[in-house]
This record gives sequence, structure tokens and C-alpha cells, in this order.
Amino acid sequence: MLTYHTAIIGAGASGLFCAGSFATPKIIIDHNKIPGVKVGISGGGKCNFSNISVTAADYQSQSKHFCKNALAAFKPQDFITLLERAGIAYEQRAHGQLFAKNAQDIVQFLVYRAKTQNTDFALKTEVLDIQKKDEEFIVRTSAGTIQARHVVLACGGLSYPALGASSFGIKIARQFELNVIEQRPALCGLSVPKELRPICKMLVGNSTLAQVSTGKHTFTEQLLFTHEGFSGPAVLPVSLFWSEGEKVRINFLPDIEALSWFYKQKNTSKKMSTLLPFTGKIGAVLLGQLDKPLSNATKTDLEQASRHLNAFEFIPAGTAGYTKAEVTAGGIDTREINPSTFEVKKVSGLFVTGELLDVTGRLGGYNLHWAWSSAYCTAQKLIKKI
Repeated sequence: MLTYHTAIIGAGASGLFCAGSFATPKIIIDHNKIPGVKVGISGGGKCNFSNISVTAADYQSQSKHFCKNALAAFKPQDFITLLERAGIAYEQRAHGQLFAKNAQDIVQFLVYRAKTQNTDFALKTEVLDIQKKDEEFIVRTSAGTIQARHVVLACGGLSYPALGASSFGIKIARQFELNVIEQRPALCGLSVPKELRPICKMLVGNSTLAQVSTGKHTFTEQLLFTHEGFSGPAVLPVSLFWSEGEKVRINFLPDIEALSWFYKQKNTSKKMSTLLPFTGKIGAVLLGQLDKPLSNATKTDLEQASRHLNAFEFIPAGTAGYTKAEVTAGGIDTREINPSTFEVKKVSGLFVTGELLDVTGRLGGYNLHWAWSSAYCTAQKLIKKI
């Protein structure tokens, strides 16, 4: 039986970063044949690895203060410093988003860093079961049994099932009687009721600046029309805060008050849609039968048209699901976890990092930064357990 100080389950962002942050003998186990698969395709192959400004307010969790300690312990500049030392090129984009020039540079950096810190890799290896016996964990895998004094669950969420996402981490959490907040797809598109789908299908592939709101949360960015509803940077963050049955409101003209706009041009014989700053046929499709010459439009017509444009409301039929979701919301209840060390309070030696926890960042590099910061704190505790 192989024996290690620590067994890390999952060769994703948090697992790799944790492994590279302390030097005691450890092993990373993952069922994928290569490490860092999801990191390698993130950000359209550029890897949005962090954001220049990261605060607890950028995260959704049942416990809104849980992430504060980790974010204070490991800041965006700390990861930037590591990249600069490694000679990895990066750039800052709009809204403080930090991107590598090539996502594979980040993956190779994480793997190399882990290997130089006394880490063995067991890839293409399924973890079948984890049991705790006295002060040791017995990790049974498809390649044999491993013994370790500590186990880090860095298994990720359910998003991107084609890349090997699974519910194994939640299975182990329940085995150790940890509370789990219901998981759901997040940072994904929203589907519309059947009666609205013809509108979306006519506009598939078109995008426009829009303000999208749910509850107290509002985002103004590009909205993309899909076959089943809406997606794009304006919609993805809304999916994180939306609850089933809740209304979503879209202002397709965030910089224009449509009713006043129409009244200023009331005497023209041009159709309403031709006077709107949309590209292509977006205006005509959104207005539908209301699209008529302004000179012929009644007050009621103008008010209805304005509501369509400035206050379009609908109750989503659902989200685009885990196949399209960038992250998984929900997960292991943070009340079960020490916020400074990420050790499970009632299971000494068991740690949980990254997306498996009920901490989900909004769009813009926040989720990868959470992977780094939670893994860093875990590693700092494991260093003390040598």
C-alpha cells in the first residue's frame, strides 16, 4: 500500500495549486488522462485566471462572510507575482479581468509547480471510496489502495460533464455526514417559455447591449440570443442569482427611454424599428406587430412598444444546464468548514477546496481566484501538519 502525507482528489485548478504550495510527499488522483482540463479551455483558451479587484461581495454563498479570510490571505497580485516569476505573459482586460496569453501556459505552470513540490500523479485513476481509520485515510482507487494522513477534496462541480465532472465529492461529503447546499448550474444562459422561443430563434446569433436584472442584481453587458433563450455576459451572472419562479427583466435600450424617444419623432412615417439603434432585425423582431409607422401609432401602441424595449419581463423556464454552465453553484455547506484552513470541522485531516464548496463567484475571473485562494489556505495548514 502506497503511503503519503496527503492525497488530493482532483487535478483541477484548486487541486494543482494546493499541491504546488507545500513540499511534503503527496499524490494527486484524477480520472482524466491529463491534468487541468477545464483550466486549459477556460476563457476561450486564454484563461481568465483572476480579477484585479476581488472582494467577498463578488461571491454568492449561504454564508456571505466565509470567503473573506481566504481572499485576504491570497490576493490577485499574489498569483500575478507567481506568473511573472515564471515568465508567463498575461494581460488586463475590461472590468479588471486578468487573462493569460495562452491557457496552456497556466496549466503547464501548475503541473510543473506541483511536480517540483514532491507530488506524484495518478491520472486515469478512479477514486472508488474513502474511509477514515483511526488517524489515517484509506483511499481505494482503480489502481490500488493509498493511505494518507490527510485528504483534500478538490473534485470540482458538475459543470462540463464532457470533461469528466462528477458528483464524487458530494458523495464523499454525504458519507462523512456533511451538509450539502443543493447544487445548480450557474453562469449559463437562461431558457424562455415556449411562447417566447420564436422570437429568440429568429434572432439566434445576434447580440446587443442590454441591462438584465433579477431581484436586486443588475448587469449591463452584451446579451446574446440563442435557440432557447438568452445568454452572453449580461445574462450569465444573472443565472447565479436567479431562483426558480423568479422574474427576469431586460432593458434592451439601457441608454434610451423608449417612450420619450418615440414621442420626439412622433410625426415621422418611418417604422419604429428603423429609428432604434439596433443592428440587423433585432428591433423589428422585438416589436413584432407593434412595429408600425410612428405617425400611425396610438398612445397605447407607444406604451406597449416601450415596455417591450425597456421593461421586457419573463419567468425563465430554466437554465441552459450543466453542459453550458461555467460553474456549479451550491455544494458543501461552508458552515462545515474552517474558513481559515478549509479543514472539515468534524473530520480532522479532511479538507475541501474550490468549486466543491458553496462559494460561487460572478463572471470575470472570480471563480479561478477562489480556487487559488482556498487551495493556498489549505496548503498553509497542511504545512503545519508535517
